[in-house]
Amino acid sequence: MAGWTRYSALAALVIATGLAGCGKKTAPPVQLPPDTSAYDQRIRELEDALRQAEADRDANRDRLAQLQNELDNLRRQLAETPEPPPPPDWKAVEGGAMTSIEGTLLFDSGKAILKPGARETLNRIADVISDRYPDYDVYVFGHTDNEPIRYSAWKDNYELSAQRALTVTRYLRDALGSTNICAGGWGEYRPVAENTTAEGRQANRRVEIYAMRPQADAEPGQSNPPRGR
Repeated sequence: MAGWTRYSALAALVIATGLAGCGKKTAPPVQLPPDTSAYDQRIRELEDALRQAEADRDANRDRLAQLQNELDNLRRQLAETPEPPPPPDWKAVEGGAMTSIEGTLLFDSGKAILKPGARETLNRIADVISDRYPDYDVYVFGHTDNEPIRYSAWKDNYELSAQRALTVTRYLRDALGSTNICAGGWGEYRPVAENTTAEGRQANRRVEIYAMRPQADAEPGQSNPPRGR
């Protein structure tokens, strides 16, 4: 009986200890669901904004396509529009108009400095370009006869023709306030007459000025440069 009593007491002690340990544990706090109404409202707002942005994107894409189509049509119509008759002393060429100035009106023989009377001639040309061809590109070409350079410092007729064109280009640029002007020299290789006579050589010594309409399918401000005569 004594042994049984000791076992019973020990069992009672173990049970009591276990119960005491259980009593020290705390249950986890109850997580109440938060109020999600604010989140739901913001989600709806963002979804609405996203749908509106997608609609605006599609509308902008359609508008861009419409504007591009209108621009292409206008450029095509412009390219197909016949050039108006050129003013006096000008000649119609494909894509624009040109005028030719006898070299002796602008320069002394073998020189590339404008003669005093040349400014009046170039001012008239600048007025025509400003009035009739304000948005056109301007090309200035110098030409010579085939007489070799003898009594000047120029290397050859190429250099002389290019320098004369550059002199005219600079004058027109200042007169027009425009940088859409290009200079080039053909030397003796674009004659308009035979170089076998004094009259023919005089006709070949000239400066040609072209006003060329920008290309319909090119970037703004670009045109096909003329070949010269």
